[in-house]
Amino acid sequence: PTAVAAANTEGGASSGPGAQPVAGGRFIEGSFSDIKPLQPVLVGDVPSSTVTSRIYEALVQVDPKTGEIKPNLGKWTVSSDGLTYSWEIEAAANWSDGKPIIAQDFLTGLTLVAKSKKTVRKSNFNDIVGFKDLSEAKITELTGFKIDSANPKKFTVTFTKVFCPALVNAFGGNYVLPTQVFGKYATKESKDEIDTAPENAEPTVASGPFKFKEWKKGDQVVLDKNPGYWKGAPLIDQYIYKVVADSTVLAAQLKTGELTYGTIEAKDYDDIAKVDTLQIKEFQQLNYTYIGWNVKSATAPALQDKKVRQALAYGLDMDSVVKNIVFGHGTKMVSHHPSVSWAAPQGALEQYKYDKTKAEDLIKSAGYTKGGDGFYAKDGKPLAFSIVANSGNKTRETLLQIAAEQYKGIGVKVEAKLEAFETMVDKLQTGSQEIQGWIIGWSLGAEPDPYGIWSKTNIPDPATKKTGFNFGAFTAPGFEESMEQGRTPTNGDCSQAARKKAYESFNKIVNDEQPYNFGFSPNAIAVAQKTLQEFKPDTFSTYWNIEKWWFKP
Repeated sequence: PTAVAAANTEGGASSGPGAQPVAGGRFIEGSFSDIKPLQPVLVGDVPSSTVTSRIYEALVQVDPKTGEIKPNLGKWTVSSDGLTYSWEIEAAANWSDGKPIIAQDFLTGLTLVAKSKKTVRKSNFNDIVGFKDLSEAKITELTGFKIDSANPKKFTVTFTKVFCPALVNAFGGNYVLPTQVFGKYATKESKDEIDTAPENAEPTVASGPFKFKEWKKGDQVVLDKNPGYWKGAPLIDQYIYKVVADSTVLAAQLKTGELTYGTIEAKDYDDIAKVDTLQIKEFQQLNYTYIGWNVKSATAPALQDKKVRQALAYGLDMDSVVKNIVFGHGTKMVSHHPSVSWAAPQGALEQYKYDKTKAEDLIKSAGYTKGGDGFYAKDGKPLAFSIVANSGNKTRETLLQIAAEQYKGIGVKVEAKLEAFETMVDKLQTGSQEIQGWIIGWSLGAEPDPYGIWSKTNIPDPATKKTGFNFGAFTAPGFEESMEQGRTPTNGDCSQAARKKAYESFNKIVNDEQPYNFGFSPNAIAVAQKTLQEFKPDTFSTYWNIEKWWFKP
């Protein structure tokens, strides 16, 4: 059974009415993955996004419980044809150096995305008038962006067609960047200098609740509170992101109080629940852990065959994995959208129940014959490939071990590999053919548009150094069309019902084609010291009210 997907409000979620917040203290978050850049244009991983989002604000915010998009740094209206968004940035919003946050700062951010060769974010903005031409250096200014001549905090952004995910994809990231810092990389003459800018590792100005102090790679990132934060200075003095060896160490340091907060693995739940100094919040997440396949692999050609990929789904007992690895604190996945997303498929999908006989029948139908060693082969080549997972994540390490063993049981030879998270992500985003199969997770947002992950335009290309999230180079008939109808419908209908229909088609294709074994969606098990007050994470956001967090003496 799936664990109850609701916030556990026991412990220090709030100290009750009338309690007076106390300023001061350090909040230390533990993670076994280091960050990469602190530049939103280049961020493509959760650790970097977590820290960067404390430094830079977005124009909009997401309701932590409902996923509703609400104003944050700016407020907006939309034209009757759905093409033009008019914005006004909050009058009180200033950078930490005292300069006002203005429309030019968002234009600077978008220009940097267009000029960068390393970013994986271009698809979020390709439908803005002129963005593609700017990205290809055909023009020198973003023509779809207009700043109000009478008010530097007002601007409009015009799209070439109705873009349903605009509020989250185009305006929901941390792309409002200080022109006084990054403007020199966004001039008409600039090329891709932003990709190597020293400020990417040491940002000097902040719009968020915290500002950068130091980053000791492999150890920790320290942020000091921003006293000029436009929503009011945070109550805690410092936010520290600390790198620990693995999930076991993380759980141990929560128990000793060395860490204020961390998300634990399900194996540690019962032990942590006994510690009376800790509070636990458990809720469903918009995420999943999966096994991905390089469907264009020249070194593992078997993965190009849908029958083999389906066999790999039937040959791995994912129901048992959910029961024995995440101990019921999660849900098996057979498609891209988790059940808490409004785009989650409602139609019948193949559940890929564990069936060893069916798995081997599919392998045989793909032309493979089992040899005397118990493994299948075709044309003298064994059915073999490698799968890599990130070291330190015990859940993924265990899944890798189980997959290798169970695939052996259906005559498939798997080499299990472990790599540092940062190294693995670099290889995936740059399209390294070294990786044939991989175990990683997607952390999704309130906007269900899958284009940034799955479109053929986001397939990495080592030859051109193009980066992207479609690591396995997957595409299929009707696949692009299903995504396009969900994000830029030909009839302009952005209603949830119309988009959901498009995503039903999308999910049926990935469910059948199995470019991933979609694995499982683990619940978030967020653990914090009970002394931490106003800590109220939920499905759509953990840090939504971080400036109000405080420590009870």
